[in-house]
Amino acid sequence: MSSADAPQSISARPRVSTPLAVVSFRRIVSDLLNRNWIEGAVPFVAFFGLLAILLLTTDGYFSPSNLGTLARYSSDVAIVLLAMLLVVAIGGIDLSVGSNYAVCVLASLYLFHIVELPTWLVLPLSVLCGAAVGLLNGFLTGVLGCGALLATLGTMITFRALFVIGSQASLVEISTSFRGDAIWDFFGFDDLFGVPVSFWILAVVAIVLHLMFRHSRFGWHILAVGGNRKAARHAGVPIKRVILLTYVLAGALVGLAGFLYAARENSAGSDTGLGLEFFVLTGLVVGLGGFVPGRGSVFNALIGFATIYLLSNSLRNAGFRGDFVQAAMGLILVAVLALDTKYRKERHRLLARAYLDPARLTLAPAMDLADLAPGRGANKLADATILAGGRIDGPEDVILDRDDNLYCGTRDGRIMRLLAPDYTRIETFAKTGGRPLGMAFDAEDRLVVCIAGMGLYRIPGPNRVERLASQTRRSWTSLEDDRAIRMADDLDIAPDGRIFFSDATKRYEMETWAVDLLEGRPNGRLLCHDPRTGATTTVCDHLHFPNGVCVSHDGRRLLVVSTAQCSVMSFDLDRLDEGPREFITGLPGYPDNINRASDGGYWIALAGMRSPALDLAMREPGLRHRMAKRVPPTNWLFANLNIGGVLKCSADGRIEDSYWDAPDGPLYMITSMREHRGELFLAGVSNDKIGRLKLPGADSRWTSNDSYWPR
Repeated sequence: MSSADAPQSISARPRVSTPLAVVSFRRIVSDLLNRNWIEGAVPFVAFFGLLAILLLTTDGYFSPSNLGTLARYSSDVAIVLLAMLLVVAIGGIDLSVGSNYAVCVLASLYLFHIVELPTWLVLPLSVLCGAAVGLLNGFLTGVLGCGALLATLGTMITFRALFVIGSQASLVEISTSFRGDAIWDFFGFDDLFGVPVSFWILAVVAIVLHLMFRHSRFGWHILAVGGNRKAARHAGVPIKRVILLTYVLAGALVGLAGFLYAARENSAGSDTGLGLEFFVLTGLVVGLGGFVPGRGSVFNALIGFATIYLLSNSLRNAGFRGDFVQAAMGLILVAVLALDTKYRKERHRLLARAYLDPARLTLAPAMDLADLAPGRGANKLADATILAGGRIDGPEDVILDRDDNLYCGTRDGRIMRLLAPDYTRIETFAKTGGRPLGMAFDAEDRLVVCIAGMGLYRIPGPNRVERLASQTRRSWTSLEDDRAIRMADDLDIAPDGRIFFSDATKRYEMETWAVDLLEGRPNGRLLCHDPRTGATTTVCDHLHFPNGVCVSHDGRRLLVVSTAQCSVMSFDLDRLDEGPREFITGLPGYPDNINRASDGGYWIALAGMRSPALDLAMREPGLRHRMAKRVPPTNWLFANLNIGGVLKCSADGRIEDSYWDAPDGPLYMITSMREHRGELFLAGVSNDKIGRLKLPGADSRWTSNDSYWPR
């Protein structure tokens, strides 16, 4: 309602329409580009496209017998691919996997057929053989610091030569051995529940590696070293040891693969393992969408391998020569790397073009404040006393405790306490590590703070910071994962202890909050944290930049400011599922925080004033989109932020008074105010000071602490 409207029961006022979802083509494109899994979707689509082609062109290719054969003959190579994934994830490469594989095959055959060791002993010895080669590679690259490419190239040549020498000396004797063993044949030929045993082993290895990357310290260390070695070193990760152990583990997997090949083939040839390193590298590049250190996606790697293996197999079945197949693999490798490089260069540019998604936003006409408008009366804020001038940076909100001490957040993440009575002494109450915004005291006089980029936190005492909520449930209508609380803005606490707070935007950070206002879409939400259960839920989604939050004096309603719509909404705390109703519409400026007043009304901070030009621009999304692309942000069409203002409204939302500073006054862009013992304390997110104004006729005993939690 506007100031000229007659009083109307809040429960009878019009409902505020909130959409079930925000849908637009540009939003879908930007959300897809912003998702990490989009890179994995390309090989996934390629894999199923290849399956469709094979299904249509090759009879019987997907028969159970052929699938079993494919699984049996591909499992050992897939394990080698996972070994390569390990070293690539750590930022290295292992060109010796083919030679290591051949040596382990020869070692397994020699130990089984000539030395006649039992299979249960041949298997671990083959794994140890591969691990020994990995140990050498890890020592060269991790401990000595040699380049992985040249170091493993050297070991590839060395162990290929050793394989040739060993095979010439023993392959004839191996091929004439007729030794049989049930366990040996079990690994090589048997099925388990209709699936080859070797494929079950591959599945176990894949699951273990996936769990290692996701849930183990060693897996995190691998990804950290591969992602940013310098940062990992600063974080205390033992770089050399992690690299060494990773190569050892990769070598052990190659040894396992060599054993499976030996058990299946019972022989080896001069070409065993030849070119294997390039085959698995091609599969890895296709699956990961490029050569990507610091990424341990086992599933994507196996999808890429399956694509390359099926393509190679189908080409051979179609009668193409082996050299043609190798040429095709090489072309695929080069093409994927080229496309990946191009995509990574263009991705952020495409995302920047598509991410900003302006919509038409028609604001209610600005109410006529008459004599309460700025410039028509005395600038009441000119009488304010300035506190801590130049000593605090960006106090977005201000609050006072029962001992009259004053608290505010700063741009560098600190909560500052200004000590009563003169507020000249300033101390750091706590360091949050984020950007503190809205604040409130709970029933036990513990400070609860919204921290942009982090969530909802509680500060029970000096330098004690406790996290209450950093996530909520994911919205089922969003492609982008919106569980993280991106910009917790303001909060208030209901009589039953529930904490209601606004997440102003799910798409932008604190540094770019103005872009959300420029977009004009309902990207925000109202959340509720229940300290009794620890649960954080979404009360109302798809709000236009919800900002200030205030529980009504009777504790039955929740007032929520919509900065973008220049309005204040009202929620019935007993019927939250009914959604918001109008409380005040058509405000003359952009409201920020809202707080209780001693006479039963409310104070509303205006961060800036509306203008006809900006109101018109909000109805023209194309204009705003072009403006954002072509005009520097410092020259954007913006609200009038140099007029600081505070409105005083009654319990039913009627504007009763206004407080303005001069256009060149010190209290510009006011974002919060608190009444305390007959005085009004004012803060601004872009200011470096706090205002203190004596309120004539106000109750000098009233405090918001007693208003919420009387004693």
